[in-house]
Amino acid sequence: MIFDLAVSEKFDLTDTNERIVIVGTGPVGIYLAYCLLKARQSVILIEAGARIADSSRNSIATRSVGREFVGHKLGRTFGLGGTSVVWGGQLAEFDRADFETWPLRFEDVYPLYAKVYADLTVAPESAETYRERLGGEVADDLPIERFFTHWLPQQNFARIFKKKVIEDPDTTVLLNSTVSGITFEGDRAKSVTIRAASGHETTISGRHFVFCNGTLEIIRFFLSTAKTSAVPWRNNCEIGKRYQDHPCGKVATAHILDEEKFRDFFENAIVAGAVKLYPKVRVREEAREKGDLGVVGFFAFRSDIQEHLGHIKWLIRAIRSGAQGTSLRSLPGDIRTLISVFAPVTRRFVRDRRIMAFFDRSVDFMVQCEQRPSADSQVRLNDEHHRVPGLFGIDIDWRLDEEETIHALTKFTALADNYFQARGLARLAIDERVSASDPAFVASMYDVYHHAGGMCMADSPTTGVVESDCRVWGTANVFIGGAAVFPSSGHANTTLTALALAARLAPMLAAKP
Repeated sequence: MIFDLAVSEKFDLTDTNERIVIVGTGPVGIYLAYCLLKARQSVILIEAGARIADSSRNSIATRSVGREFVGHKLGRTFGLGGTSVVWGGQLAEFDRADFETWPLRFEDVYPLYAKVYADLTVAPESAETYRERLGGEVADDLPIERFFTHWLPQQNFARIFKKKVIEDPDTTVLLNSTVSGITFEGDRAKSVTIRAASGHETTISGRHFVFCNGTLEIIRFFLSTAKTSAVPWRNNCEIGKRYQDHPCGKVATAHILDEEKFRDFFENAIVAGAVKLYPKVRVREEAREKGDLGVVGFFAFRSDIQEHLGHIKWLIRAIRSGAQGTSLRSLPGDIRTLISVFAPVTRRFVRDRRIMAFFDRSVDFMVQCEQRPSADSQVRLNDEHHRVPGLFGIDIDWRLDEEETIHALTKFTALADNYFQARGLARLAIDERVSASDPAFVASMYDVYHHAGGMCMADSPTTGVVESDCRVWGTANVFIGGAAVFPSSGHANTTLTALALAARLAPMLAAKP
């Protein structure tokens, strides 16, 4: 049942002491609720936003003070579905090397990817199968390999799990209710305080409390409560530390050597009926040296019709997910453009199940790079007032090791160029700053809204905030869900691994008294 506190502050909750309270209705919060309901647990979902998610409050008491960073303004929303309303729906797996600094092993997490895929009705085939089918590629000993990520046709988790979570009788959803405090008896949390837009406050009790309300808002809550109350994490100096994102940028322009073959290798494909498959390149596990930063490469296609196609794709995505702010002003011109290219697009899709790429302007080679976690890259409280008493403003001080980053990019781009030329696909015109390992290039890279870290998992409270089961150090029943717990984040998008950790956490919560 949904109670919207902006409409009415009257709601009746019974037996909440036995329920599991989940703060945040983004992808991790909703998926965790789904896993718990499957385990016959009752849940309460608390959401600061409304029924339709929007980004109107992203910048409230939140500012960037380090290198240029726009992720706090873009790529996240408040409301039912959270960031899943505006993300692309890409599912990317972490590599074995990504877990070198985790208190968890690769083997602890990797099998859970299969569960997440199944729950999202995605049925991946092996990379070898995709390589053979899409381009006829055979294995060799080159250090670079082509791999694939899957994109959901419906990315809004509030819609994916509408019947199985939002409308389930064992689920209670509280909207327009911001969690601003928490009470303890010893090491056990007893209730959280929620505040409606009117200023009315009430408490919600529960058996366990899981914070899944996004990396920045999780850090804000834990820093704020550490400042104002005697919570078990009051003296943990690791909160907000090792904040991470993925720097991304254009490192080269590709000169195509064989257009037909290049299209077969790197145009997106449709598999299992509706799931989009996205080809990328990376260093093979066997060729990656210990300690190397993870880097992934992919192509961006530039065309005179790109803007029109982008408008149409955004419109379709917005209609499917329920995003606000969609404009129809450009639609007539966009449709005229689409009609002019309809025949080749349709032919390519029907015949090959491939999505035709247009690149009359250029084909750019892009990279997304791992950020080495650093205590200097952090989120901390500032003196800005938050409109919810008990919470405070935050400063995001995002920092990168520019020397290490550029050396990783130089090495990777050269290897990728060799891979493309060896297969007769393309030759890269590499940015001179990248070829020369000039750290100034890193200043041109931008964040891609993959917020991670700040509540890092570790073997001890002196080096992190949560244990390997995502439980906050010093507490018996407070947990963190999402990428905030990642000690490192590799090169891959963070959502799939965050969902895998939620799948791992659910049976633990169900079994705990």
